[in-house]
Amino acid sequence: MLSTAGRSPWDGWGQFLSTLCIAHCMLLPLVLGFLPAATAEVLEGEAVHQGLVVFVALTAVVAFVPGWRLHRRAGVLVLAASGLLLLVAALFLPEGTSEALETGLTLGGGVLMAVAHARNRTLCRECCALEPGAT
Repeated sequence: MLSTAGRSPWDGWGQFLSTLCIAHCMLLPLVLGFLPAATAEVLEGEAVHQGLVVFVALTAVVAFVPGWRLHRRAGVLVLAASGLLLLVAALFLPEGTSEALETGLTLGGGVLMAVAHARNRTLCRECCALEPGAT
């Protein structure tokens, strides 16, 4: 019987949301050129980014902790923590810091999170395939 321990949907969601984050960072400047300034402030607001980082952190805990318990590979946690650290660092840059630096940190964090979720999913699948009686 195949265990469902490695089939958590959270890594899939995390990977999807990381990809959306990357798209958000790359496409937002283009979209903002076509939107009124009031809408641009809402989408680029500090509170929006803070809320997203909190959401990312919660999703990461829900996805990575059960996965780590299954496969015990610390590398996945290091990737995820590094990605989260870059996302948080982008939030705390001093006023007047280059927009390119903030975008680069955010993109890097999003990419690391997507890679970490992909690796976690792979390792969880491998662990389930190795379980006795798995098909």
